[in-house]
Amino acid sequence: MATIQFEIKKRIATLSSSPKGWNKELNLVSWNGYPPKYDIRDWDASHAKMGKGVTLSEAEVKELYYALKQLFEKNSSENSSIQNGDWRKRIDEWAESSPLFIQQIKNVLIFMNEKGYPVEKQRQLLTGIQSASSEEALQYEIESISSIYPSFHREFIILVRKLEPEELERLFLYICHR
Repeated sequence: MATIQFEIKKRIATLSSSPKGWNKELNLVSWNGYPPKYDIRDWDASHAKMGKGVTLSEAEVKELYYALKQLFEKNSSENSSIQNGDWRKRIDEWAESSPLFIQQIKNVLIFMNEKGYPVEKQRQLLTGIQSASSEEALQYEIESISSIYPSFHREFIILVRKLEPEELERLFLYICHR
């Protein structure tokens, strides 16, 4: 059996400890010389022995983060207006606190409307389910919004994912006509 080579590049967090001295940890680990990935597994105290675990790419960790954030913040006051169906108030708050965020979202939506993309395709492009490889500028703009306004973008994506198509269309129209 081939030896598995690993190098813990960064210790991120200890999630739990067992009475036998093993810790469940989140680390950035390079396996067999490949680029490091996020890794959750049990380790002995010396990090010489390990248990079974799961290895995740950066994109998978981000999706896990968003899913957990949505799960645990369901009742947070920050998202309560969105969860009660009053997304207009949240859009208005974003427009007040960060008008460039809303303007960039508006530009993306107008572009997609001009291209004739149906609402569901717009949802898929905005949430990253589908890439706009034929529209590099669109893909770049969406990635730019995500990197410049990460918290607003995450909340916007949560909203886009959860709305029914008719309500999502109303949201898009509301933003485009601001």
